[in-house]
Amino acid sequence: MKRILVVDPEHDSRLTSTALLRQGGYEVHDIPDESGAFQLLHDYSYDLIITDLSRPQCECDSAVLKWIQENAPQTAVIILTSHGSIDCVVKTIQMGATDYILKPGSDDEFLKKVEGAIQKTSKHHSIPSRKEPYRIHDIVGISRSMERIIEMALKISHIGSNVLIYGESGTGKELVAKAIHYHGRTEDERPFVAINSAAIPDHILESELFGYAKGAFTGAVRDKKGLLEEANGGTLFLDEIGDASPQFQSKLLRVIEEQKMRRVGDTRARKINVRFIAATNKNIVSMVSEGTFRADLYYRLGIVEISIPPLKNRKEDIYPLITHFLHDISKRLGKKIKGISDETVQVLLAYDWPGNVRELKNSIERAVALSGNKTLEPEDFPIINSAYHDSLFSGHEDEVIPLKEIEKRYLLKIMKKYSYNQKLVAKKLGIGYTTLWRKLKEIENDM
Repeated sequence: MKRILVVDPEHDSRLTSTALLRQGGYEVHDIPDESGAFQLLHDYSYDLIITDLSRPQCECDSAVLKWIQENAPQTAVIILTSHGSIDCVVKTIQMGATDYILKPGSDDEFLKKVEGAIQKTSKHHSIPSRKEPYRIHDIVGISRSMERIIEMALKISHIGSNVLIYGESGTGKELVAKAIHYHGRTEDERPFVAINSAAIPDHILESELFGYAKGAFTGAVRDKKGLLEEANGGTLFLDEIGDASPQFQSKLLRVIEEQKMRRVGDTRARKINVRFIAATNKNIVSMVSEGTFRADLYYRLGIVEISIPPLKNRKEDIYPLITHFLHDISKRLGKKIKGISDETVQVLLAYDWPGNVRELKNSIERAVALSGNKTLEPEDFPIINSAYHDSLFSGHEDEVIPLKEIEKRYLLKIMKKYSYNQKLVAKKLGIGYTTLWRKLKEIENDM
């Protein structure tokens, strides 16, 4: 489905355009001003932008149009204007606009120009762009902590500063790293290369990272490019950096400082341009104090620091994650799972998830794969269900957020995300339109 952004300060005009486009089968986001449009442009990719230039003196200085030309030139732009000035139209076309529409105009003409602009852009970009699933808005969560992480990721995605990400195993550190990388302003073809600093022995890690020259050692029968060269122009993600040996830390520091590297057995230094994003489940500051991690390397890597809390500390994210995983996994496995019962959700909410998001995802996949139910029930999660019932008799009570409140927050967030398009939201959530309408009505009555 083609996605369109409508930027129009005139309320009635914007609603009319949005309604026409949705009837035409397009996914539509709308916003009244250009300043508000930039957040959407950072969070989503669009096939077409329709932006209004109906200003006094017909000022043709669309900030949105300029941004599109610099950051997403493959996106079509249609200018709305009620002035009809030839000079204004010419200027916007020279700036890169695909077409223009005079307000008011006929519905048929409006849709015809929209279809033409999208088709024209598709022809000019016949090679499909790389589809990257790790965009910022695909980081699932409604908790304030995750909102702060997304806000930080948005801020730093357009700069080349190194990043240090903290978090327990399974919290999604690499997902955040990929979101930062792929949301940047440079081209999607920039490489993202990942390496686990702890999983590879030092003598192998060096050749993997730096590559080697032919004859450097027994078995080096040809030149080999290392991961640093593979990541040139993009990002090198160093997972579990807290487990790196002192020798590796020293060599890495030099590369970061000089942005140069030398293949093993080679005498020639090669210039590189790499952004480093490192991740760890350890307390690097404490390690620096103890002398087990180089302070100078920490300062180089930790220019920006992001801390991802464990799932047990942001339980309001569990329900959105369940919904997200259930939809994707059911589709991938070809299972017709219609949903998950309220009782099951309560069981999953009560669990502490020591393996964090990874454990939750694996549990959902296991349940979907093995369940014979159309709706996932507690028995589809035998270990977690058993732990839940044991806790009922332990005398320990954890503070929990009522399921109804979590569902309310999630629905309101999703409605906002998809511009309050109930038909689209129902489809995304995998529920009937009537069911969604009833849930929204209950929320309205409770307010």
